[in-house]
Amino acid sequence: MSEIVTIEPPQDRAVTLEEARQQLRLDGHDEDLLLGAKLDAAQAELEQQTGLKLCEQTIELQLESWEDEIIVPIRPCSVAEIRYTATSGATVTLPEADFVARKRHGFTRIRPASGKSWPELGEDGMIRITLSAGFDENDPDLAIARAAILVKTASLFENREGAACLAFDTLVGQLKCRWI
Repeated sequence: MSEIVTIEPPQDRAVTLEEARQQLRLDGHDEDLLLGAKLDAAQAELEQQTGLKLCEQTIELQLESWEDEIIVPIRPCSVAEIRYTATSGATVTLPEADFVARKRHGFTRIRPASGKSWPELGEDGMIRITLSAGFDENDPDLAIARAAILVKTASLFENREGAACLAFDTLVGQLKCRWI
């Protein structure tokens, strides 16, 4: 069983209120609260549907046991640190030379380094993998995600009772295909 915990949440949205105001051609700030809620909903929907984390953040993947190969369900990300509870009960940081983290099909995969094996866990031991997640500002996939968020936000804002947003679905589908 695994659990994902946010250690340091993102500091910003993928799309700013000003960018959303420009998309909607709004001059005032009267509806910023509603617009911010729509932005957050659009970004959350995109991240949930694609498994992507758009903004830089620190996340911890918590596991109860070692797997032959650990596949991190968050994309894009890099491994910052692996800690585990040793048989002595102490929390130990696994040396970087003892594991290999590689990206394959968009996912980060972690396995023991050649000639190494995962260390034995203590009773009720935990494995905590600290990850740096999120896109670089210049990544082309972030541009696609931002466009999707803008069209979804506009749709949510202009059709407050709810309506399908084909442009959003198309862009999300494009992102999903790029990260297979």
